[in-house]
Amino acid sequence: MKIRLTNRFIISLLSCIAIFVLRLILFTCRVQYINKKYIDEFILGDKKVVITTWHRCTIYFMIKYGFLHPMALLSSSKDGDLLADFSQKLGFIPARGSSTKGGKEGSEQMVEFLNTTGRIVTTTADGPQGPALRAKSGLVRIAQKSGVHLMPLTWSANKVWMFVNAWDKMIIPKPFSKIVIYASEPYLIPKEAKGEEFDIYVKEMERTLNAMTRHVDTMVDHHDPNMDLLKKEEGVFR
Repeated sequence: MKIRLTNRFIISLLSCIAIFVLRLILFTCRVQYINKKYIDEFILGDKKVVITTWHRCTIYFMIKYGFLHPMALLSSSKDGDLLADFSQKLGFIPARGSSTKGGKEGSEQMVEFLNTTGRIVTTTADGPQGPALRAKSGLVRIAQKSGVHLMPLTWSANKVWMFVNAWDKMIIPKPFSKIVIYASEPYLIPKEAKGEEFDIYVKEMERTLNAMTRHVDTMVDHHDPNMDLLKKEEGVFR
């Protein structure tokens, strides 16, 4: 679903309302961590890091970690204006671009950000338009060029609103839900990795994120239709 809003006042008002409601909801939730030491060291600490996650996880992580002022790659189209305004109000620094428009420029902004005063950059591994749970190479390339650790991060919850008609099956925690956040050990991408060797790192990031996602979904008994499709595809190609 595309949202076309041109009135900046309306965009700003909707962003403020959404942030207030979401923060109120998340205040009631319980959070459990897997590998919290990596979050403490790389996200809440002082190390530089490239965060990779699935598109379905976006809203919650934006609310939770926006105060750290990470740079995020957002669409350069007019449809991205609402998300850009929303993210800036949360504390994000937007790099405008996408896989189809301005992606190279956005990635270069993120590498420059990490090589200067910035500490955290992020975007979704399967964004902006999918296919869901299939990783693109952008974040791996950014981590490689900047020499910064790449850290897969995901979450799930026992009670969520799910956008069932959306390609990513976006989820948002419901009030008083239990949220599980799973951080994988950060790792470096060798500067010399090219071609097939580089592609191996992209596939490994995808496998790691999917294994983590299955784990947290199982812990809270969340059912993701995209994961069912992925399992079927994996079964066919085995």
